[in-house]
Amino acid sequence: MHILGLANGSIEGNSTILLKAALLAAKEADPGTTTSWLHIPSLSYPPNAGPLSHAQDVSMGANKGNNDHGSSTKGHASETVDDRKTLYESIMDADALLFSTAVYSHQPAGALKAVLDKVLGPYTDPAFASRIVAGQRAGDAKFSAMRVDERILKPRVAGFMAVGGSTTPDQFAMALPTLHLFAYSLHVKVVDQCVVPGCANPGSVISARDGSAMLRAKELGRRVASQMGRAFDDARYLGPEVEGGCPHCHLAKYDFFGGEEMRMGCVVCGNTGRFLVDGGKVKVEWDAESDYCCITWRGKEKHIDDIFKNGSAEWKGLAGSKKELEAWREVDVGRITLPSERQDRM
Repeated sequence: MHILGLANGSIEGNSTILLKAALLAAKEADPGTTTSWLHIPSLSYPPNAGPLSHAQDVSMGANKGNNDHGSSTKGHASETVDDRKTLYESIMDADALLFSTAVYSHQPAGALKAVLDKVLGPYTDPAFASRIVAGQRAGDAKFSAMRVDERILKPRVAGFMAVGGSTTPDQFAMALPTLHLFAYSLHVKVVDQCVVPGCANPGSVISARDGSAMLRAKELGRRVASQMGRAFDDARYLGPEVEGGCPHCHLAKYDFFGGEEMRMGCVVCGNTGRFLVDGGKVKVEWDAESDYCCITWRGKEKHIDDIFKNGSAEWKGLAGSKKELEAWREVDVGRITLPSERQDRM
């Protein structure tokens, strides 16, 4: 079994130290475990990069434009090395993912989302992939030419760590919720998650709180290693539980819908439920079967049906407005030319 670490902070900073501690602990817990790691901010890829050559057709055959796997770098004066394929292959080969990130402005440093938006998301959606594989096995001509990397469907688990200098929880409000974006796009089961506050200077995490921060990272690594190889529904969440937490993402971040039934939803994964007032105390009652949870397979399937139905209708509707579309593309309202786009630069 192999664990891939994704460090998203300074290359020698606290997030990398925590990641190494977790990976070492995982290997010690199971000598058969192998590890590797990538430094996300060091990744290079072209501006406006299109899907990689392996990417599945996210329109399910409805939109030929989604099959264009070239990089849209028109206007830039020089080629940029594209490291995204290495990131993709590393993720596909992994049985577990450990994310360790610095926190800037309440959430993970932006390099992580920027690059994974180009690699994961719909291009590695297992519900899309399973739908295509099923269509090919049934002999449906619509799916015959579509590419699918069946490694997308293999079970994976994950762990999250976020570290920052603040000592107050408000400065980490979106750290763990944002990290969940990278788990549910691959149908990865999150095993453990934690925030490490009060560590601003590189290396401060080593002695923070008498070494308990490093112990927590090691615990997370061992927990993730213990669940590798298990199917999504069989792998166990071993991390902290918060009062009123969602049973799927295990966080308590709410979107209040209102109404007499006091309906609400989980901001992180979309799971639904309602608030109850019992003895003067507010409690949460989560729906047993929610149609709107992007972590569950049921929620993923519903999302595909929604996108496929709406996308097909939308694409057909565009057929009569191609000239108008081209006209809008030519409208010039004063775009600034960036230095990197200048063809005369040396």
